[in-house]
Amino acid sequence: AIKTIPQLELGVKLHPITRSVLQISLTIVPLFRWDSRVHRGTLKWWIWVEDQSNEHIYHSEVWMMTRKVYEEGSHSVSFTIPIFEPLPPQYYVRVISDEWIGSEAFLEMSFRNLILPERHPSHTKLLNLDPLPLQALQNPSYESLYTQKFTHFNAIQTQVFHTLYHTDKNVLLGAPTGSGKTICSELAIFQAF
Repeated sequence: AIKTIPQLELGVKLHPITRSVLQISLTIVPLFRWDSRVHRGTLKWWIWVEDQSNEHIYHSEVWMMTRKVYEEGSHSVSFTIPIFEPLPPQYYVRVISDEWIGSEAFLEMSFRNLILPERHPSHTKLLNLDPLPLQALQNPSYESLYTQKFTHFNAIQTQVFHTLYHTDKNVLLGAPTGSGKTICSELAIFQAF
């Protein structure tokens, strides 16, 4: 009968998304024997993430363990939490049974070896390329849209031309007002047709 008391083993993987947001992948492994007469259909657990002084709860959610989840052996729960600089030494994860007194799992998440992304991600440098002529579109109807406005694409348009016009890759283009971003979006639209 003691083997049916719900106990869990926890594992964690930390993945910084930004300098202030941390993704947590929590692995939960049951360390008890499921008995339908004792556990009924589900076991309700609370997942908490708190700071080292137990003053702040950064995440809380209810997690339901069914017999099917139990039989899978391990289950993964992913969520994000805020982190602050300077980094604290650790946060704590608690998984507490809502029905069984004393059924609780505890894990310390150390931030000692956590590497955060750069403060200011580097920008793509503008290459010293020769401006592409409108004929690079290789479509007279597209070229005719711009012949009254310009004969060559500007430096930003030239640099992103191949990716926008010849591939379907995602592009995030940040540039000042008046730098030709609208033409760049039109190049991506042309690629779609």
